[in-house]
Amino acid sequence: MKRQFLRMRSGRTGVALLALTLVAGLTAGCGAPERPLSLGFKEVPSDVVLGAQTPASTTVTAPAASTALTPLPPIIVALPPPPFEIGRRPSPPPPPVATCATADPLRAPSLEAPANIEAPPADGQYLFRNKGTFEVSGPDARRGSFPATSVRTVKLLSKDESGRVFDFTVAETLGDITTTTTYRVVRSARLEAAAEGTAEAGLYIRRVESRRPDGQSAVFTPAPELKLASLPLVRGERVEARGFDPTTATTMSFVSTVAGKARVDACGEPLDSFTLELTEGAVLSPGQNLEFAATYAVGTQFGGVILRETVAFSGTDGDAGVSRSNTSTITQTPRRGVAPNS
Repeated sequence: MKRQFLRMRSGRTGVALLALTLVAGLTAGCGAPERPLSLGFKEVPSDVVLGAQTPASTTVTAPAASTALTPLPPIIVALPPPPFEIGRRPSPPPPPVATCATADPLRAPSLEAPANIEAPPADGQYLFRNKGTFEVSGPDARRGSFPATSVRTVKLLSKDESGRVFDFTVAETLGDITTTTTYRVVRSARLEAAAEGTAEAGLYIRRVESRRPDGQSAVFTPAPELKLASLPLVRGERVEARGFDPTTATTMSFVSTVAGKARVDACGEPLDSFTLELTEGAVLSPGQNLEFAATYAVGTQFGGVILRETVAFSGTDGDAGVSRSNTSTITQTPRRGVAPNS
């Protein structure tokens, strides 16, 4: 694996979304990653963390490195973890695989997903089921599957006095990379929102950070913020988003369309959601050229937390061809936040 391939990561998305990751119900996860290794290749000393661990409860002490590690370029769609050397320290156990029932197709969700996001999300940790594969071509060709489970930690960062403008983060560890996506919800176009550069009501991606267990990290802060959807959500409405981070010379763009309502099977519990379809996705940075598409099931009744996402991308990273497709589905009902008085 070339050093420049180690520069790229994400999100879950994130944004995460793209965090916005942030990105079809699943009834079973997949197995642990299959990573053919080349033991003679040790350009970047590190460890493999099999599966995923809970970010809030796991502390990892990085081993001393003999050479400087190349920072990861921050992007929302994530590459699979590289085949780092095994055996330097024990890997933490992955989260347990959820034993899931199947939701009754005739059973209605207990909470409706409204067109607006009425309250911030509540802090919490949630297990997600994963089903996906990755493939890398080139000198270090390999393919494999993603961990069957991962943990996402939701945390409210800030809100204004009325609760109409608030930020929250979603952190997920997949393989050995933790991706933290910061979202902003603007419930109405208010002066305090405009003063911070977000004038229109909507759901936004503000920041994406990728971090390895050794402490290496990189941040993607798009300007303007990447708008996932306008609020209130209206079926068929489209937004075109494009953001550029001058620090890393990274550009991300996509078209997001509100596709309508969708049910999410959270291990037997039906959850209502609004679906966002992301098309024409592109990530451009020095040495990278990626195209992606994503589908996000947004739980507006839970503060805008993504309940299910499917993200697929392909392209080039340095001299390597890369592709990935993964679907992540929540396994339980999230906690609800407290609605503002106004």
